[in-house]
Amino acid sequence: MNKILLVSVMMCPVAIWAQEIRPFDVKPGLWENTATTQISGIAMPTLTPEQLAQMPPQARARIEAMTNGSPQTQVKKSCVTSEQLNRPMFDNVDKSCSYKLTSSSASSQAIHVECSRGNTKTTGDLALTRIDSEHMKGDMVMKATGDRSTKGSVGESMNIKMTFSGKFLSSDCGDVKPSNLDK
Repeated sequence: MNKILLVSVMMCPVAIWAQEIRPFDVKPGLWENTATTQISGIAMPTLTPEQLAQMPPQARARIEAMTNGSPQTQVKKSCVTSEQLNRPMFDNVDKSCSYKLTSSSASSQAIHVECSRGNTKTTGDLALTRIDSEHMKGDMVMKATGDRSTKGSVGESMNIKMTFSGKFLSSDCGDVKPSNLDK
C-alpha cells in the first residue's frame, strides 16, 4: 500500500500552473533519493501468524511496520534531466493526479497535489528545498480518503507523511533511464 501510494504521488502530471515555473537549480544527472514514509489512520487487516510466516521477509516487515505505524525508508536512484528541472518536480504521465505549483524559485518549489483513483481521493502539499547544487530535501503531507466498501479503496482515511533527501551522484546516469517525459 505504501509503495503504491508513493508511486502514485510521484507519477502525477501537472494539470494546473499557479505561476511561472523557475527552474530548480540542481545538477542534472544521476541522483540517489532516500524517502521515509509514515502512514497513520489506516486500519490494516489482521493477518494470522501462519499468513505472516508464508510471506517473504521484506513483505512481512512492510506489513508489520504499516500495522504499527513505523516509518518505511526506501532508497532509489533516478536520472534527472535538464528538461525535468524546468518543470515542477515529479511531473510525469499519470492522468489520475494534478499538481498546482504554488511557489517556485531556483531554490524551492511548493506544490499542491490532488489525486483520484476510484473512490479514493488523496490531497496534500509537497515542498522541495535546494541545499546546494548536489543536495536537496523535501517533505510531503497527504491525506487519503475513500469508501471502505469499494475494492481498491483505502477505507475511511489515512494520513501520509514523507520526508526525503536527494544527493547528486554523477552527470552520467548509466543504465538508469529518466522518467517518461511524454504528456
